Amino acid sequence: MAAGQTTRSDGAQQNPQSERLRCDAARNRERVLAAALELYRERGPAFTVEEVASRAGVGIGTVYRRFPTKSALLDELARPVFEQLLTTAQAAVAHPEPAERLEVFVRAMAEQHARQGVRSGRLWDTTLARPLREEYTRTVERILADARACGRVRADVEPYDLGIALWAVSALIDATDRAAPTIWRRHLDLVLDGLRPGGERPLATRATTTADWESLVAAGPVLRLGS
Repeated sequence: MAAGQTTRSDGAQQNPQSERLRCDAARNRERVLAAALELYRERGPAFTVEEVASRAGVGIGTVYRRFPTKSALLDELARPVFEQLLTTAQAAVAHPEPAERLEVFVRAMAEQHARQGVRSGRLWDTTLARPLREEYTRTVERILADARACGRVRADVEPYDLGIALWAVSALIDATDRAAPTIWRRHLDLVLDGLRPGGERPLATRATTTADWESLVAAGPVLRLGS
């Protein structure tokens, strides 16, 4: 055995210096991601790779070795955001009472945002997020279908109506989190009541389409959609 080497439990040899380098690289990667997420929470994607390196306490080369482009860094930020969105939606689908799933979902999304909101709108079109967001959208459609079948939602409510309702509640959470951190709960009750059937008047404008939503996310302000 070469000097300085040790043997792992599986019999393979390892060099302590190489192991330290791997550990350092892993720590640096986590520091870069934590710094990027911090900056993203503060102002969306309007940050530079240089700012990420400075906040992480690493050199710019360290960032680029792990994430060759800013888009690659945003991709990596998007994955846990949409995984959490999907997990929340799937938990609502698993609720034993189909009639309650829509309300369970909307309340869980709002609570999640109040705890640890992340601006997810500008991450919507990242490469890694696309399959997750597609599954998330299908899951939300299933939740809405359950609510319709149980007579618990207006017949004219579409999936993107839920997204916009959550956007509105999220904006209220952000605006009042210091002065009145629970005021959004009353507004959420009003939003949920507005989604329920019972004497509603026909809506004056058409439903939001996928194209409308994509344009809104691309051109509008940074959104924080419940994550």
